Order: sequence, then structure tokens, then C-alpha cells
Amino acid sequence: MKPISIKGLRAASFIFALLFILNASGCAGAAGSPSVPAAAGTTVAAETTAATETTAATETTVAAGTTTAAVPQTSTSAERTAEAATTKALEKTASEETGAPSSPHSAPTSESDLPTLSVIYQDGTAVAEIPTQSGGYTLTIPQPDGTAQSIIACGADPLSDLAQRTKEIPYVEYGGQMILSFEDGSQPDSVELTDIILQKDGTSQFGERTYVHTTLECIDGKAEFTLEENPVVYLSSTINPEGFYRGFRVSCTWENGSAAEYGFVFRAGTCFPIESSPETSAVSPTQA
Repeated sequence: MKPISIKGLRAASFIFALLFILNASGCAGAAGSPSVPAAAGTTVAAETTAATETTAATETTVAAGTTTAAVPQTSTSAERTAEAATTKALEKTASEETGAPSSPHSAPTSESDLPTLSVIYQDGTAVAEIPTQSGGYTLTIPQPDGTAQSIIACGADPLSDLAQRTKEIPYVEYGGQMILSFEDGSQPDSVELTDIILQKDGTSQFGERTYVHTTLECIDGKAEFTLEENPVVYLSSTINPEGFYRGFRVSCTWENGSAAEYGFVFRAGTCFPIESSPETSAVSPTQA
């Protein structure tokens, strides 16, 4: 047997030490993923903190005190919008497959979720489109920690703006149906009407104490009521051959606290009988 040289002993010692190190660190690689050396200064406390933050990200404590699994929150409004669109598409697909209606009461959390309002007057075969306009709104957006953020947007007063910008305010007769349609958005959970006798510029003629409030039920995106005379017009001593200007302020609310305002304007009644269409000036001064 040849004597082992000093150089050979050193090489064997080096190989043995290398095999020992690889064997000690091989547990991490046993799971199928290569182990990465920790950065200098990394401590067990830092690893524990990271694990705690990861666990907290998967749960959200609701205001009522219960803890439920939370959907991971997106970091940008574009991603939130994409998720909302995906959810709506899935709900629509599910409703088409099962024949069940999709949820119309999902509360709005973005401006695109607010419905548009259209109003049609119908009396037998007579149909008229009533000019409408939206006003301000408040959006209530849930936060991951169980709180809610409110976004308030102020808009022009819909009644005065409509009266001043609309060239032809339609005239309608009492007894017909006003049909309100909420489209392309979330159906309101409650609809309150405020009936106001207006001046020609759209401002109130007799003040807030004369406002008449009514609550309507919204079914399948529609709410309606029979147009009746507002007795407040008898406070006026002015002959109105073209009909009194009436405005309805529409206040919509949702269960999550979101709210939106709309309005529509038309003409109705004269307090004096007319011999022809109110579009003409032929008026009988004889009091009814």
C-alpha cells in the first residue's frame, strides 16, 4: 500500500466537510425547491413577523365581531373594476343557466354601478318622455378591516338645471301613470319622491314646508305612481295657462349606505279650464 500524502489527506478532509454541509442543509431541498441562503442580518423574529402578516392577510374581522375568510384585496382600482365586471358576468351566466334572476340589489361601490333613471308618462295611448337628470351621490365602499369609506360627489340641482336647460317641458294630464325605470346599474332598495311646485326657473315656488313626500316600491328596476293634482297649486293667485311646473326629486338609497339623487320636471294643471291645448294661448278666464 502506498503511503497517503499530506496533499491527499487535505483533499479527503475537504470532500468530507463538503458532504457534511450538504447533508445538513438538504432538508429544505427535499421538498422539491432549492434552498436559498438567508440574507445577512435575517432573524427568527423577522420570519415570525412575515408569517403573522401572511396569516392576517387571509382573514378579515367584520364589524359584528365574526372572522371570515376574506378575498384577497386588489391593489389598484383597475383590478377592482375588473373583478367587479367578472363577478357580474358570472352572476349573469349563472342566472341564464338556472333561470333565476341575478341579484338586482347588489349595492353600488363605484359610479358605474349607479343606475340611470328614465321616466315615461302613460295615459291610455298617450305616451310622453319626461326629462330627467342625475344629481349628487354617495358611495359606501367596504374596507378590508371591516370599516367603510364614503365617497361623496356633489352635482347640480337636477330640478333647476332641467327647467333652465330643457327647451320644451312636456305637459301631461292628471290620472296617467308615471313610470320610473332604473337601468344599467344596481336597483335601489328604497325610492323616495319629493313633489315640488316650481317656478319657471326650477326653484321652489312656495318653500320647503309645502313639499309632499312619497315612498315608492321598486320591483324589477321599475317604480310607478298615478299622477294626481298637488293641492299646493291653489296657493297661487296667478293664472297658469301653460300649466304649473312640477318637479319630483328622486332620492334612492341602498342597504350599504350608498345614495343617489335624481330629478324630473313636467307641467300639469292650470287651476282654470282651457279651451285647447296648453301649448296655445286660448284660455277661458272663467274660474272652475
